[in-house]
Order: sequence, then structure tokens, then C-alpha cells
Amino acid sequence: MGEHETHGIIENIFDGLLGKDIYFWNFIVLMVFTLFEVAAVFFSGIPLKAVWAILIGVGIVKGYGISAYFMHLKGDPRIYTRTALFPVVFVLLMLWGIGLSNPEGVTGLPAWCTPLSSDYATNR
Repeated sequence: MGEHETHGIIENIFDGLLGKDIYFWNFIVLMVFTLFEVAAVFFSGIPLKAVWAILIGVGIVKGYGISAYFMHLKGDPRIYTRTALFPVVFVLLMLWGIGLSNPEGVTGLPAWCTPLSSDYATNR
């Protein structure tokens, strides 16, 4: 996977660290941040706004890691990056339309859509 040359501060730090390339370390970072996501949702003592902040922050970091290294957008012309980010507009519209414009859009889910209820789809 080393066919796409990357040059930068992060690449120079991680290049050759323990004999692994930047793709390996990107994978490790993505897995660690996935653990942060799961922990933020799993632990019930965390306030909802903090969970949202954690999920959005982790999503931004993971989105950058995936697009920059696995999609090979790092170092490409900006028009390619803008083209790849264009669907984000539709994701934001869906988030607003489904989750934020309806007062119970996220918290008022039906019982079959709530994993901890006995009516959950996989418990049938």
C-alpha cells in the first residue's frame, strides 16, 4: 500500500517506527478512537452533550485518517478533497431533518429500535 507517497510532520514521526508504515499506525489510531466512541456511548454516567462532543470530535479525527491515508487524498489537489466532502452537506441535512428538527427525533425511538428493550428487532 505504499504506492502513494506521503510527506509531512506526522509521516516523518511515524515513518519506520517499529518497522511499520503510516497505514499501520493510522489503523491503530482508528481502533483507539473507536474504543473512545464505544466507551462514550456505553457508560451511562456521561452527560448527553459530552457524548455528542466526543462522538463528533472522534468522527472528525477518524474521517481525516480514513480520507487522508486510506483514500489517498492527502497531497491531492483541493478540488478532489472538496468533491469527496460534498456528501457531508447531505449528511448534515439528514441530521438536522431527522434528529434535530423533531423534539423526540433521537430520544423517542420506538421500542423495537432500542437495543436494551425486550422488543428489540434481534430479540424477536
